[in-house]
Amino acid sequence: MPSKFKTTNTPEIEIKQISGLETIPIRHAVLRKGKPIEACSIPQDDLDSTYHFGLFNKDKLVGVCTFVTEQSPYFKDTTQYRLRAMGVLEEHQGFHFGKHLLSHGVHFLKSKNIERLWFNARIIAVKFYKNNGFETIGDVFDIPNVGDHYLMHKKL
Repeated sequence: MPSKFKTTNTPEIEIKQISGLETIPIRHAVLRKGKPIEACSIPQDDLDSTYHFGLFNKDKLVGVCTFVTEQSPYFKDTTQYRLRAMGVLEEHQGFHFGKHLLSHGVHFLKSKNIERLWFNARIIAVKFYKNNGFETIGDVFDIPNVGDHYLMHKKL
């Protein structure tokens, strides 16, 4: 179900479920800059259990996130989802769009009785996720051709 809202100092935005294919241009611009477009897909994009959300500003897609069902060996929870490929176009950052997008996804997963959300966070995004209630676990690790990351998680 789409959610529409207006926040202080930001224009009206809408968040709605989209297809994996629709996420590709944002993933490419934000997360895979300079790499082939084929590097933007993830294996779970077309599964029925995968959820993709898009944030629209004035009817333009400016942010995306994907949630996939995946068990982490670090957690015992029966129902876990993993956040993948979250990004907001650079010129639209600083308006809390990422916070709204993440919050929408978390509420959606809670409505599905998902117990834990986890993901690999780029170093530059750790503060953002901490400010949104997530915590790191373990040490920093390198994802080849992407960079340093922390495993982050939150009990839902």
